[in-house]
Amino acid sequence: MRCASVLLTALLTACGQQPAEILADALTADPVRLKTLRAQCADGRQTVREDDCRAAAEAFRRRFFSGQSGPDEYRTLAELPPIPASFDEPIAQDAP
Repeated sequence: MRCASVLLTALLTACGQQPAEILADALTADPVRLKTLRAQCADGRQTVREDDCRAAAEAFRRRFFSGQSGPDEYRTLAELPPIPASFDEPIAQDAP
């Protein structure tokens, strides 16, 4: 019976939420911290743990697919900056 209770405890512990998932949940709610951690991961993964970078990527994915936006992101099409005029110029006729 004692073996069964130890086995049950081990199984329930293994089925719990992983620390990376908890961090991803926290980063999803805090866009400033998410942006900082993503920048650190992009600069060099030697200073940041691999699990933290994966949690940041998961949090970014969750925010992207849920339609949430941060304080520095555009919320409507009207907020987008205009397209520069250089993209509207026709191609030169004398080009080969």
